[in-house]
Amino acid sequence: MAKNKRIPIHDINLTAFLSLKGFKPELTINGNHVTFELPANDKVYCQAMAYNSNESVPVLDFVSSLRQLRAQMMALRGQNVRGGSE
Repeated sequence: MAKNKRIPIHDINLTAFLSLKGFKPELTINGNHVTFELPANDKVYCQAMAYNSNESVPVLDFVSSLRQLRAQMMALRGQNVRGGSE
């Protein structure tokens, strides 16, 4: 696998789970659509499988991770509406 290869993720819940597990996504915007990008490696794939297997996580921690991602999305969309980052 290439070292800098990244996988796009369009599911905020999966991304919140992965963020909770220690992976920090890069957010990219195309129009009004935000995509989360994470490293394409075995650790990310393993944790994505854990998410799809319904692994238990502390619910308040998950909700906090989800809210943080939503706030980052809104900030990125706001920058896009204003014409780019400063």
